[in-house]
Amino acid sequence: MANDDPSKEELEATIQRLQQEVDFLKGQARAQQMEHESARSWLIDTIRHLLTEHNSASISYTLEQLGQVFALCACSLWRRDRQQQVEICSEWHSARLQLDTQWLDTLLTKHQDQFPALSAGRHQILPEALTPASLADKGIRHSLLIPVQRNHHTEGFLVLHSMQPRTWPEQYLEQISVLADLLFSVQDRQQLLRTLADRDTRFQYAMEASRDGLWDWNIPSGHIYFSRSYLRMLGYRSDELPGTLDTLRDYFLHPEDAERVITQYMAAIDNHRPNMNLEFRMLHQNGSVLWIYSRAKFVEPDAQGRPRRCVGINADITDFIKSQEELLAAKTQADTANKTKSEFLARMSHEIRTPMNAIIGLGHLLQDTTLNEQQKSYLSSMGTAAESLLHIINQVLDFSKIETGKIMLENAHFDLDQVFEKLSRLFEISALHRAVDIVYDIRSDVPRFLRGDASRLSQVISHLITNALQYSTTNQVVVGVTRVKSNSKHVTLEFTITDFGVGMSQAQVEQLQAILLKGGGEWDGKAGFGLSICNHLVSLMDGRIQIRSKEGQGCKISFTARFENSHIGPRSVHDQPHSLNKLRVLIVDDNTIARNIIASTAHSLRMHTDTTDSAANALEKIRTADAQGKPYHLVLMDYKMPLIDGLQATAMIKQDSALGTKPLVLLISSYHRDEIFKDNDNANLVDGFLSKPVSESRLFDTISHAITKDHPLRDLMTPDAEESGEDDEFLNHLRVLLVEDNLVNQQVARGILKKKGIDVRVANNGREAVELFATEGDQFDMILMDLEMPEMDGYEATQVIRQGQINTAIPIIAITAQAMRGDRERCLAAGMDGYLSKPIMPDMLYRTLSDMVRTRTTKKDTNNF
Repeated sequence: MANDDPSKEELEATIQRLQQEVDFLKGQARAQQMEHESARSWLIDTIRHLLTEHNSASISYTLEQLGQVFALCACSLWRRDRQQQVEICSEWHSARLQLDTQWLDTLLTKHQDQFPALSAGRHQILPEALTPASLADKGIRHSLLIPVQRNHHTEGFLVLHSMQPRTWPEQYLEQISVLADLLFSVQDRQQLLRTLADRDTRFQYAMEASRDGLWDWNIPSGHIYFSRSYLRMLGYRSDELPGTLDTLRDYFLHPEDAERVITQYMAAIDNHRPNMNLEFRMLHQNGSVLWIYSRAKFVEPDAQGRPRRCVGINADITDFIKSQEELLAAKTQADTANKTKSEFLARMSHEIRTPMNAIIGLGHLLQDTTLNEQQKSYLSSMGTAAESLLHIINQVLDFSKIETGKIMLENAHFDLDQVFEKLSRLFEISALHRAVDIVYDIRSDVPRFLRGDASRLSQVISHLITNALQYSTTNQVVVGVTRVKSNSKHVTLEFTITDFGVGMSQAQVEQLQAILLKGGGEWDGKAGFGLSICNHLVSLMDGRIQIRSKEGQGCKISFTARFENSHIGPRSVHDQPHSLNKLRVLIVDDNTIARNIIASTAHSLRMHTDTTDSAANALEKIRTADAQGKPYHLVLMDYKMPLIDGLQATAMIKQDSALGTKPLVLLISSYHRDEIFKDNDNANLVDGFLSKPVSESRLFDTISHAITKDHPLRDLMTPDAEESGEDDEFLNHLRVLLVEDNLVNQQVARGILKKKGIDVRVANNGREAVELFATEGDQFDMILMDLEMPEMDGYEATQVIRQGQINTAIPIIAITAQAMRGDRERCLAAGMDGYLSKPIMPDMLYRTLSDMVRTRTTKKDTNNF
């Protein structure tokens, strides 16, 4: 039987082999233990080293040592930028191993959810399934990602690569994490040092390039640092003088300014001022004087708030100071020249105005002497020429007044109709403007009588008309006047000068308007100094100039001006017992705008109006109307018309034997009457003459003068008894209390009311009316109440009467000169029964009063019933 048990020798051999293996394993264990101890010792030493060494070489050296100690093939540092992209900032790898520098950013972007440990700030081994091909192709089988976190935010990673899979003891991972954080800190310090070095270099370059000098004063020690540019400004080298306060006082500061400057700095230190600016003189090494502007800031305060350091910049302003002195000298010289010019203009004003005053004054005296028609014509033309010359002189002499601010406006009563009549005459007699039409459109609500400076107003309008005629290449200019707003004291009017010429572009309009807003200046040399004067005068009238224009469509220049109301009322006072509403009028003018304006004026006088554009058409219309039994009573004929002028047309009408009823012809012209009628046989055929511009009052006066008492048309101007008889019954012996503060308006109203047999008592203001009504209220049937009055206005007086004890239901009719939107509603809300606007039309007043009486009588009858 065979024996299978091992022999003694075999057992001993096995035991010996096993003992050798145990000894080998123990050797390996001791080697690994020594390796671990060496790695741990290296990590601790490296961490200590990085805490003291901060150069950029430490990062590269540490990465290399890390790879060698742990048998790695590559180590790298990665950072996140502001866009959260990850990029490599430092790396080490074994020889001939080049890795992709974008793999980690691509990996984290695509598979962010696969790295929960990294998001939590813990290390993570890259799964084999996510290992990029760029790493696998290099033989890398293991990648450890260690995040670096600050303030709970991952700023980057330390990545360790190995060719073989491996495990990492926890104590290594903790120490490697600390190492990674230290590497980032070293990198941050290096970046900060580079930034500081760049800033210092940039500052040094800037100071070298600048003419300014930097200084830094250590206040406790008295040491002062002077930059090279500071010393170069004063002509010194950097090592020539010690940097002390004594050097500043004894060498640099001007002797006359040294104590003042040092004292001001010391006072600023004692008062704990944060900064200060000074202007003083310093001395150059060659003895020349420099003017310095110094800006200083006090910093690093001690426990008591006293600064221990002061830094500042000195700027050389010598050239600026010299320029200021030269500018001051030039200004003084210019002021002297302006004063001399103003004195010259003032002297010229006196010398020119003295003979002009004699010419104009003697002309007025000459008018009171016995003159024939030809002499009167010559005298009138001479007066117009003298006023034109005076107007030009005023424009020239106003320059000096505007520059010195001494121009002042007059405040006197004037007639707006006369202003435009003189303007019309001025432009009509000028040879330059004979080929153009100037049309005046004065709205019916514009007051005729005002208080202000008529001369300055005429000057502004005249210049704007002149500009329109000279620079627009137009043959027609329209001058319009409208009322903008008014109250009991003032009225604001808008004047517009419209041409139909070449116009201006929007850019030109904006440029010109900007110049006017600045209060002066020129524009392409065209407007001249006159436009600046106009702008200044308009501003003195509490107005402003506006310009509207389009290329090829003309230009409209408008300005507003405020005037005081005249004490004689807004319009002339006429005794108008006659009505014109039965008269048929034909207006003949070749200018469409002028024709429409005259027609509007005639309509305002309630006349029946037709228009035509030529003498031939006028004659045809007159014949047709006469044949139909509806003849024209008046013809308003413009004198200056093409082909057939006004005088020739008048002769054709008057000499037409086919006409059963020949109308009266009123000739309209801007020329003087004598200039037209002289040596003209047709002059005697004209029934009346009307100067432009045609206003309501002037047209009414001319018609009233032409239709004499014995003229057949007089019957048409007398109101029908049947039309007024019924109203007269209501108005006869009506007792009216008139509350009005204007004496002229009182006189007018009393005259109108008394014609219908109305008994009138007058109260001069609201308070007087209330007091009178309190004692005699039952003696009145009606109250006419003005709204704007001193002491107590019409609104308050009405409320007091309504709240009284006597006759509280008496009809009260408001009378106002404003006629603004909302006035009627306000009057009715105050307890008034009716509303009339000035100027008061007699027919409207009679009708309103009779309606009030009729309504009240009807109410009484109803109540009695």
